[in-house]
Amino acid sequence: MKQVLSGIIFSVYLLLVACASQPDIPARSKAEIQKSVDSYTQLGFAYLERQNLERAKRSFVKALTINDDAPNALHGMALIYQQEGENQLAERYFRQALAQDKQFSVARNNFAAFLYANARYDEACQQLRQTVSDTLYLNRQLAFENLGLCEQQRGRLEQADSAFQRALQLNKQSARTLLELAHIKQLQNKPLDSWDYLQRHWKVAKATERSLRLGIHLAQILGKRADGNRMAAELTRLKQ
Repeated sequence: MKQVLSGIIFSVYLLLVACASQPDIPARSKAEIQKSVDSYTQLGFAYLERQNLERAKRSFVKALTINDDAPNALHGMALIYQQEGENQLAERYFRQALAQDKQFSVARNNFAAFLYANARYDEACQQLRQTVSDTLYLNRQLAFENLGLCEQQRGRLEQADSAFQRALQLNKQSARTLLELAHIKQLQNKPLDSWDYLQRHWKVAKATERSLRLGIHLAQILGKRADGNRMAAELTRLKQ
């Protein structure tokens, strides 16, 4: 089953613009010009968080009118066009943002998610490998998860396993990572390892149809009849 990569929107901008008003015409000093660019960009992300795409777009365009190389505003435009299904424009703005700031890991992770959603897995994995190399990236664990999912789509189970193991090092309670590792170990014909990861997953997350089906399959292989019956009953209740 194809999983969805996780993207990140600048939710922090909501805090920054809670009391902000739209800026006036660009000031003359560099510091004031940058302040205007930042204000418009922050306002754009606040609108984007609320799914007001038109107002978000107008705010980003105003920022780019002042500075057409502003990477955050370029990134915002990419996210808008992605939501609107304008893939060529989205890709163009993603690439422009990354050209202006090669260490822009948030934008690179979102660009990878965009490529993945369009089944461009080789390119997505390439972007994610760059993202996880940024040791200062605050969402590095998420990027490793995304890389694992991407490598799974390429059929590279060892590389996917390695990426998920790194994600688990950064967050030992990640329900998604634990479930994906359980799935990979099952594909690698390592049912005991798979069962162990699945039990760890259930300690931090509720059972889902996917996890229960995997558990039932493993119980059959491992001769855990009582566990298998219990999970089958739980699955029936879940589907009602």
